[in-house]
Amino acid sequence: MSKIKKNILTKNLLYVLTALFLCFYTTFVSYAACASAGYVSDLQSEQNDLSSVSVLSDSSSNVSMPDSLYAKYAVLLDGDTGRVLYGKNEETAAPMASTTKIMTCILALEYALPEMKCVTSPYAASMPDVQLNAVSGEIFSLNDLLYSLMLKSHNDTAVIIAENVALNYLYNISSEDYAQKVPSLESLGLSADDYSFVSDSLTSENNSDDTSHYLLKTLSTENSKMLVHLFASLMNDKARQLGCENTYFITPNGLDAQDDTGVHSTTPKDLAVIMSYCIKNTDFLSVTQARNHSFTSSKITDNGSVSASYKSYSVSNANAFLDMYDNIISGKTGFTGDAGYCYICAYQCDGRTFIVALLACGWPNNKNYKWKDAKKLLDYGRANYFPTSILDPDFALEDIQIEDAVPGTLSLKTANNDGFTALLGSNDKVNVSVRLKSGLCAPVLENEQVGEVCVYINDNKFYSVPVIAGNTVRKKTYFFYLKNLINEYLFLDK
Repeated sequence: MSKIKKNILTKNLLYVLTALFLCFYTTFVSYAACASAGYVSDLQSEQNDLSSVSVLSDSSSNVSMPDSLYAKYAVLLDGDTGRVLYGKNEETAAPMASTTKIMTCILALEYALPEMKCVTSPYAASMPDVQLNAVSGEIFSLNDLLYSLMLKSHNDTAVIIAENVALNYLYNISSEDYAQKVPSLESLGLSADDYSFVSDSLTSENNSDDTSHYLLKTLSTENSKMLVHLFASLMNDKARQLGCENTYFITPNGLDAQDDTGVHSTTPKDLAVIMSYCIKNTDFLSVTQARNHSFTSSKITDNGSVSASYKSYSVSNANAFLDMYDNIISGKTGFTGDAGYCYICAYQCDGRTFIVALLACGWPNNKNYKWKDAKKLLDYGRANYFPTSILDPDFALEDIQIEDAVPGTLSLKTANNDGFTALLGSNDKVNVSVRLKSGLCAPVLENEQVGEVCVYINDNKFYSVPVIAGNTVRKKTYFFYLKNLINEYLFLDK
């Protein structure tokens, strides 16, 4: 080998060794940077005013923000996003009277079957007006009771529903299918030992006929209250699931109550959120939209048999606002001495869902105040807030460059993006922010989450979707650099 060739090989070997050192060093630094990288940094931020977000409005019909309401506590809520469009002490808790019954109704629909037979206990029959006047041992279908509950607001009906749904819960909680859709006793802070009077009385054999809940006819007041407490615990659990942290249920009918934990109460905002959840249930809407309903009952006799027919009933809807204002799809009135007149309703038309909640809206003789306030808030919402597309389902993201990666370009896309539309007014500010992991570096796997797209309205986040990698990028390791050097300097590719 000539001296010239030896010098060339020696020189190339030095290049390779130098490259190895540099590659080891840069790899260590790069991985250290990735390990210390946090979440998140802005990739791009688009501040939109209403010149770039199209809001369809008729300026000639604008209604100014209500300057006065009879209600002490009120809210106008976008029923689809949960955004407060107008509020008056909307996060202050207060008694809510029979508007409570929207939660009683939705729980009955979700945790029991409409054809379930419900037996009246002595405790339920003792409830004060307004009453269905059911008697101990009288049997109804759950479906019929829901009309009594929501159309005429019968207090005894609410307790009949609560006791029987709680009893159904205790009987079926051991079933795997049922247990998957309800919270456990332990998660409710309750003990099965407290309900041994139920487990000792019910078996799979006697649960299949009309006398399955015979124990309710002779149930003690103490045990009846235990069942009602279980139902109230289910109500509170559902409220927490919906994010209603300032709501506390004690009774299923909304009668004024207080215990060691607090006062039976909610906030206008929480109540509106609960209603926005309820109206997603078509059975709930069918019940609350009915103008009237007729039904019959049977009764457990003293000798334990069940009469074929005991009494006939007819109830009509007390929610007069259904016929006072167009496109009202649901609502519930309420009154107690502590709560005053209360009202909750839902409006839906032309892609807009408004929820109005009013608490302490006057006392006798001012029962019409609630209709005036509800109309004022809905007029304001309809004149000023319109559905606006903010984020399209096919929202496109630009590719980004990743240092020391093969390939060097990472494509980005959103996942689970159904698009986002919200009700916007002329003064709302929208910010769509694409945020990626800080110090994002290779390796990145295809479909790995690397950030999120967030939609802010007036600096409050209302929607977000993940940003994922559209392709895999590998780290340029020292082997990559070594191979390139060897190919270049030792001519192994020729």
